Amino acid sequence: MDRRVFLESLAALGALGISLEASAAEKAGKVLNDFSFRKKKAAKPFGFDENLVCIISDLHVHPDWNQERCLARTVDRILDLNPRPRNVLCLGDIAYLTGKPEEYAAAKRYLDRLEEAGIRLTMTMGNHDRRAEFAEAFPELAAKSGLPDRFVYRVETPLADFLLLDSLQEGDDTTTWITEGALDEGQVRWLEEQLSAGTPGKPVFVMAHHPIEELKVIRNLLVQSPSCKGFIYGHLHLWRTGWIRINYRDRTILRSLCVPSTGHWGDIGFVTLSLEKDRAVAHNYEEEFFFPGPLKEGEEKPAIWTEIEREHKDALCIFPY
Repeated sequence: MDRRVFLESLAALGALGISLEASAAEKAGKVLNDFSFRKKKAAKPFGFDENLVCIISDLHVHPDWNQERCLARTVDRILDLNPRPRNVLCLGDIAYLTGKPEEYAAAKRYLDRLEEAGIRLTMTMGNHDRRAEFAEAFPELAAKSGLPDRFVYRVETPLADFLLLDSLQEGDDTTTWITEGALDEGQVRWLEEQLSAGTPGKPVFVMAHHPIEELKVIRNLLVQSPSCKGFIYGHLHLWRTGWIRINYRDRTILRSLCVPSTGHWGDIGFVTLSLEKDRAVAHNYEEEFFFPGPLKEGEEKPAIWTEIEREHKDALCIFPY
């Protein structure tokens, strides 16, 4: 089934998102109480690792549905890490399907907790986002973009830098979306400048929502860049390692990694990237797997879901420098 057709069919399946049977105010309170604020424990000191980065993607937040509760769980898991990452990078599809203001407001309730804890949050766009609605919900982050009409960022850490690209193709119709990703000439020029602008010899990771197959315009640039050490993306809702090449005659290849969704469908979880002097190690925190939606009460879990969870739980991807 075509991915666009599949996602359009999901939009009609409200039953896959588990609604809470209460008034609007009661629903919001229940979500926050049940999934966002943990029971008080004895206080423990948290440190920060400046070279630990957390990567999330494909939040697809719909208020009061399963995706919101999964995001709340992910935020709790990140805040339980000790040391905590100094940076959390989000690779888009923050909103459910069409970038509605209420979807960004729901996501913001949980993502704000990261920044309140001292973690720096940086987010770029996926194909289900809308730039104006995002900027309204996250004005300070939008203002930090490296370009006036796209949300692109350079995030610096002591051992590596990260370049986040905006691969959203935004149409005029606010009731639908364009699935395919693309980069305009302005972003390509910005990327070229940024790949050359960092500290000589310092590794750089390039990140976007869409896979390189949809962003072919930068494939050769990344593979041939001496500073670029990896391409990390979302969109597919999978933990998937791979590599990028120019052709079969060239020995130069670039490691790539697709990260899971925080809670829509497919691999569910988040990824940490531990930066070292000669490599970076990505660690998959697999929470569960489900497709096309979570189990309903009384349903038996398919055996293949369990096997995928077992295979991907604590999986690693090494990026050598």
